[in-house]
Amino acid sequence: MAKELVPLDISNIPELIRIVEEVRDTNSPRVLKRDSEDLAVLVPVPSRRRRAGQTPTKSDYEAFLSAAGSWKDLDVDKFLADNNASRTGSSRPPVDL
Repeated sequence: MAKELVPLDISNIPELIRIVEEVRDTNSPRVLKRDSEDLAVLVPVPSRRRRAGQTPTKSDYEAFLSAAGSWKDLDVDKFLADNNASRTGSSRPPVDL
């Protein structure tokens, strides 16, 4: 399980904000150093949101619309039964030791 990161508010550190925004905008990690010692790595957080000013293309709309109703014929009871069956049995051959 991944360890949860502790947030650090940098709202009142303008120089650090400038560096962080550069890392975010260029999507390039940076190594933070003191003299010749590497102290930390600053990595941009992956974004799932569409960037400001980026509009959906025609193919984005078509892909969205093509998904509409794609599960309308789904038999939920059969799906759940198949799912449970796949979890109870093993698809791997037995191991001989």
